[in-house]
Amino acid sequence: MQTNAALVKEWQRVGDLLLQGKIEGIELNGITYHFTPKQKAFIDSQQRYCLFYGGFGSGKTFALLMKLILMSLCFPKNRILLGRQYLSDVTRALLPDLFEILPSNLYKYRVKDNIISFFNGSEIILMGLDAMQSGTESNIKKAQQKIKSLNLGAFFIDQLEEIDKEVFTALTTRLRRTNVPFRQGNMTCNPANFWAYKYFKKDTKKNTFLLQSSTMDNKENLTQDYIDDLLDHSDIWVERYVKGTWSPDILVDSIVFGKEYIAKLKAMVKKPLKVRQGCEIYEEYKISRSYQMGVDPSEGSVDPSSISVISSDGKKVAKYNGFITIPGLINKVQFLYEEYGHPLIIPESNAAGAALVEGIKDLRVYKRLQFNYREKRQTEKLGFWTDYQSKQALIANFQKLLRINYPKIYDENTIDEFMTFIWTDVARQKGAGAQRNYHDDDVMSTLLGYWKLSPEIVAIRAARKNYKPINKKFQYF
Repeated sequence: MQTNAALVKEWQRVGDLLLQGKIEGIELNGITYHFTPKQKAFIDSQQRYCLFYGGFGSGKTFALLMKLILMSLCFPKNRILLGRQYLSDVTRALLPDLFEILPSNLYKYRVKDNIISFFNGSEIILMGLDAMQSGTESNIKKAQQKIKSLNLGAFFIDQLEEIDKEVFTALTTRLRRTNVPFRQGNMTCNPANFWAYKYFKKDTKKNTFLLQSSTMDNKENLTQDYIDDLLDHSDIWVERYVKGTWSPDILVDSIVFGKEYIAKLKAMVKKPLKVRQGCEIYEEYKISRSYQMGVDPSEGSVDPSSISVISSDGKKVAKYNGFITIPGLINKVQFLYEEYGHPLIIPESNAAGAALVEGIKDLRVYKRLQFNYREKRQTEKLGFWTDYQSKQALIANFQKLLRINYPKIYDENTIDEFMTFIWTDVARQKGAGAQRNYHDDDVMSTLLGYWKLSPEIVAIRAARKNYKPINKKFQYF
């Protein structure tokens, strides 16, 4: 085995090639990784701030991780921050891929400290950036104060669209490490209506490098069924999330759902049949129907909580909306759960949702798959985790249903919220949310209620439910 000194020397040789832009690929863990032209351009750039944006599956996160690895191994005693909105996003979405690439003899992962330390003295600090942009003003200032002690050679941010500009600005002041050839901020994002469009593209700042990539640039590393799924969306969606187009005509500040669809929904408005325990009932339970329940929870002080019950024929048959504590919301969920024959509950599990999920975990709750990097396998987690990409998936699913006139929504408040639900550049709203001074709780519970629900899926579920094996009887003559 090579000594640390020999390893340091070998990786410094690789670093010289990196500085000259002569690395086309690299071998790690016995696997040779070849870079696409776009990935190589991102890895080679030494501009102060580099942003790689593009379609889903375009290989931008791989390029981010590979550049992170190279800057850690090639430049001894480097100190680098790796961040996303939440620390759990870093450990769940980034670390499995990072550790799959990195040879285990080159680093140690100090889990309690959230630090990856290397044989050459370099460190990667893992950080969730949410504390710097959400919560009380006092807590935000404390979180921003925490990073002021950092002396960084680089910072890496995945999904920059979830991060406020103030966080980015605070990190730029930490790039002051003097023992590395260059100091740099490296980031990825999906095309979205947020502050970086103006900073990197419209009114380009000095010392920036912007790179676009489409899904097709990385098609050799993708399966055909994955590409087919991405292409099975509207032209605007494909333009944005497959081709990676980032332009004003794609990113307009406007309502998310077409006015023509909202007009159709508005024509359906009617008063509830009754109100029971604060819940509006528009249609009683029918044994011939199956149901889903979307829940958008809140602490009850700033935003209301919302519940939407959706029937298998596309009707929003019941709802609740109000400022209520989590224990009170659990009671409302349990009431509607019994009223509608134990529907599948799809609650948002972020923030206050964690307490809600804990309170209803014995009921029929939606399960999502999550990769457990410690056990090297996928595990099931209760509830719907909302980040930028999953929120876009919720929206795309509902848009698809609107095109076939599947949703039938009767309560006026939900439809009013649709009219103020817009594409937005506020990071915490993950690409879309309510206009200032409005709410989107009914919208979100409705989108959750319709998640993975369509006439085709309903028909398949019904067929499975009604299937009875044929018992053949034989007669002998």
